[in-house]
Amino acid sequence: MKSLLIKSAIASGIVLSLATVTRPVMASSFTVSIENAGVQNAQLSNLVNAHVQTFDGQTQGYSQAGFQSNDGTTNVGSYKNTLIQNPDQYGGAGGTGKYFDVNANISAGQTVSTLNLANPESYFGLWWSAGDANNVLTFLSKGVVVETITTADVVKYIAGLANKASYYGNPNSTFANQDSGEPFAFINFYDVAGTFDQVQFSNSAGTGFESDNHTVATGYNSITGNVVTKAVPESSSLLGVLVIGFVGATSVMTRRVNKKSVLQLS
Repeated sequence: MKSLLIKSAIASGIVLSLATVTRPVMASSFTVSIENAGVQNAQLSNLVNAHVQTFDGQTQGYSQAGFQSNDGTTNVGSYKNTLIQNPDQYGGAGGTGKYFDVNANISAGQTVSTLNLANPESYFGLWWSAGDANNVLTFLSKGVVVETITTADVVKYIAGLANKASYYGNPNSTFANQDSGEPFAFINFYDVAGTFDQVQFSNSAGTGFESDNHTVATGYNSITGNVVTKAVPESSSLLGVLVIGFVGATSVMTRRVNKKSVLQLS
């Protein structure tokens, strides 16, 4: 009897451990949205402890070492393997500032650039310029990938809008309507299930991944913009199977105890 109770307690502990996790199990833990056409900045009033990197103070060109990202005296993080471009038809918020790029054709085979954050964040946003479906963002927490997002969904979403033409072409007067075959939009990435401490920017298709006004925040008040994809909870079927298995095991233990009791009485 004692051994059965111990086994039952162990089984119960296993189930509770599986059910109690720091990060909820999600098929997709991010909600992605885009702001209205022409918007090139995050809605800072909606964000908590937000910091913006404009790249205007960075040196133009490619740097494997990258640079430290500070907001005043606050250490936001560091970028590695970076390419900074002067404003042109493909990027530069406002048409005047420098912008961030991942482009193997320009920077000796650069296909990935990394932002290592000083603290866990739950929001990331960027002005995505000259966009294409080959741009990929990977979010990690303590070295573990929590979400990989391709901009193909954004391209598809914009293509289905009644006002899709307003997203295409550079919206800034300096380069007005240039690069008219590619979309320009500010994209919000909300981690609704936890936090991340690293963002990887990838582009390996021979095109560029141009962006600007990278914004991070520890929190947010609401989901803003037009939702492209919503966070999706993982199916609870696996946990259900485990619980059923536990209940079944407990039932077997109970039957064995009852049987032993009956034999003792007879």
